[in-house]
Amino acid sequence: MPRILGSLAAAALTIALSARAADLAEGIDLYRNHCAACHGVDGEGDGPAAPAMRTPVPNLRVLARRNGDVFPADAVTAYIDGSKVTAAHGDRQMPIWGEVFRSPDEKKARERIDSLVEFLRTMQEAPRPAQH
Repeated sequence: MPRILGSLAAAALTIALSARAADLAEGIDLYRNHCAACHGVDGEGDGPAAPAMRTPVPNLRVLARRNGDVFPADAVTAYIDGSKVTAAHGDRQMPIWGEVFRSPDEKKARERIDSLVEFLRTMQEAPRPAQH
């Protein structure tokens, strides 16, 4: 019986890792197709379209650092899907991708945005060492 449970746990872990890898691959594709032109391949705000922007394109690799070394997944999601528009930051040059990602299947649209947000999480720079 323990051998069967161990095998089932290993299978479940394999499936979970495969699903995470597929989500991450989708996030990479979405980033490449919808974000890299402005934010750059590495997310540093240096994409080929960045010089044409009226305001500097944010470096996406430091989102966690600017948030106390915690990746602000909810805020990033809200900015991407357009549910939070911050007027204090001026006009919004970035498209509201939630409208682009929408499909008849709202769950699939949410999964696409979640995949993109998860990819952005993976590109964060390591936290700075604490200074004493």
